[in-house]
Amino acid sequence: MKIIFFGTPKFSSNILAYLFEKKFDIQAVVTQPDHIRNNKVEISEVKKLSKNYLSDENIFQPEKASDPDFIDLLKKYKADLFVVIAYGQILTQELLDLPLLAPVNVHASLLPKYRGAAPMQHCLINGDKKTGITIMRMVRKMDAGPIIDKDEIEIDDDMNFSVLEDKLCSIAKPLLLRVIERFKNKNITYQMQDENQVTFAPKITKELREVNFKNTSEVINNQIRAFADRPGAFCKISLDEEIKELKIFKIKIMDINLAPKEILIQNNTITIGSQDKAIQLIEVQLEGKKRMSASEFVHGLKNNLIII
Repeated sequence: MKIIFFGTPKFSSNILAYLFEKKFDIQAVVTQPDHIRNNKVEISEVKKLSKNYLSDENIFQPEKASDPDFIDLLKKYKADLFVVIAYGQILTQELLDLPLLAPVNVHASLLPKYRGAAPMQHCLINGDKKTGITIMRMVRKMDAGPIIDKDEIEIDDDMNFSVLEDKLCSIAKPLLLRVIERFKNKNITYQMQDENQVTFAPKITKELREVNFKNTSEVINNQIRAFADRPGAFCKISLDEEIKELKIFKIKIMDINLAPKEILIQNNTITIGSQDKAIQLIEVQLEGKKRMSASEFVHGLKNNLIII
């Protein structure tokens, strides 16, 4: 069975590696173009992996996957399946019609909940107790296709984004394997999504990552879990009469009575008040500095620290 794989980040590359290891016939890979960040060329995790298995002529990075010339290139493969996992571009109907059997998408939520670009982050922000993987047949409408299969996991109270991503990846691999085998055996059934249960998980904005200490400690903790270890929740601070961002990767909720934004520094710890319980910082990164423990950060402080 000939497969063309579409994907970009680490989550995609981990599942693609599994398909290569299981000797699936991956004919070509489509991923996002290289980009420049801090004067360095960054390439996608999927491209890095694919170069170990495919020739460059079978790794595509179109600026627009809807480009007619690119679609003509893919037609030549006569693929049975498209497998799409966090690719990062909308596929047109002309692309979706190319595979002989189906275009399938591996989505990191229990659809119809959390359609969109950031389902893992949003389920953590909202304090959900379970999530999962859904594999669906793709349609033109975003994440709205009929469901082929799904599996779920429990979300522990201390689970952050990185841990959740790894756990979802671990269940996505055998689930995708099962779905591909069902296509091989012509044993596919579909379940339509309940449109009355739809929720959305839009792209992450900087505003969504900024911590507001007027919120409850639970809301703040969920926010920090959602963006650890990347790109990090943050607050704005005044330090040495400069306004800087302080990323917060891990905290501990303390039963201490402090007003919102009030800071208590003692014994190399730093604790900040919220709407209810206080927040003790455990791991942080000051703008322009390396990631460090909160005790290292406190040790380096020379002047008063103010939460903006």
